[in-house]
Amino acid sequence: MIFLPRGVPVRKKVNPARINLPEAMEKLRVGTFTGYLRFDTLQGAGIILFQNGQLISSIFIDKNKSERLIAYDAIAKIFEISIMGSAILNIYRLSPDLVLEIHALLHGRYLQKGQDLNSFDVRGQLDRIKEERLTVCLRIYAGDQTALIFYDQGYALGFFHEGDTELESTADVSTSVACLPGAKLDVLEIRSTDEIVFADLMGSVDLGPIWQRTRKLLLEERQKHEETAMRSQEQNQQRQRQHTLAVFKTIAGNHIGKFGVTQVEKAFTVVAADMNSETIANFYTELRSLARLVAGQSDIQTMINEMKKQFNG
Repeated sequence: MIFLPRGVPVRKKVNPARINLPEAMEKLRVGTFTGYLRFDTLQGAGIILFQNGQLISSIFIDKNKSERLIAYDAIAKIFEISIMGSAILNIYRLSPDLVLEIHALLHGRYLQKGQDLNSFDVRGQLDRIKEERLTVCLRIYAGDQTALIFYDQGYALGFFHEGDTELESTADVSTSVACLPGAKLDVLEIRSTDEIVFADLMGSVDLGPIWQRTRKLLLEERQKHEETAMRSQEQNQQRQRQHTLAVFKTIAGNHIGKFGVTQVEKAFTVVAADMNSETIANFYTELRSLARLVAGQSDIQTMINEMKKQFNG
């Protein structure tokens, strides 16, 4: 899970499987978009950051594997979950300066993680930040609400609340995330934005081939899975068909003798591989006609009733 406040919504709850992501991201580049794309799936979450049209950072955190991917590895993973149709995309607009702070946060190092605010010494932590002149981010979250507080060398730079695009200088205590039940705190050591060297990930690499390669591999994998499932289904149907034939032959032998066994084999040729109700009904009709040569109507009906009972069971 990536805890991050939402900026100003641009697009919400989009299914990225229905769009060509490289083309959509190219439009964001041309439009000098500043903000982030968030991809959420049961497997994890991914973030793609844009500043003035430049793709400056991407990250994917796989909660199942405790894996953290960055740069093109993260983009490839985001493409994968999008093509599979298991992701939800939300796009939020931020200011250029705030995007840089988010970049620093996403690549930060945990000093504290998941601390319960009811028992954690927040005042002591703030005093330490000031005394040791730490450059950190305090992330406070509860439910789907998150707030961030950035510090540069011990001095508070500002707050990032839900729905903002800029760092705010003050926080409304009455609506603070810290007041919500179960609120937790992370403290991450981050680099000053002046120290970070940014690269435009779309400026040096065409994302189209990554998208197409990922799509091709997933389609091939899906096809193999479908072929394997089909073979397995056919094998199961064949086993079930042979079992049903053996049961019917035994029943026929008990009621009308060896000749009945032979007639079951002849009549069973009309039964489809999936043994649907129509072809089974045709089998009973065919068997009734053949069995009249050696058995009375009463014995035939008793035999067929037992077959129906066994088959339906």
